[in-house]
Amino acid sequence: MVINDAPALAQADVGIAIGSGTDVAKETGNVILVKDDLLDVVAGIQIAKATMRKITENLIWAFGYNTLAIPFGMGVLYPFVAQFSQP
Repeated sequence: MVINDAPALAQADVGIAIGSGTDVAKETGNVILVKDDLLDVVAGIQIAKATMRKITENLIWAFGYNTLAIPFGMGVLYPFVAQFSQP
């Protein structure tokens, strides 16, 4: 007896299907485990957390850099530098 779990996978927030499962389940799931090892779910969650942490760090660095660099690009220092460049 084969029970189709595709409706449950479709309704779940994150549906995880096993690679050796039915084609319908694999198409419906958000994540497909290639191997039949459930520890890959834990590894996937750890990778996702590390990825989100890196994205947050990059956004913070980019915001800080642009906050400081854009005024210089707009010419904030021009009045100070212009007096030295006049003949």
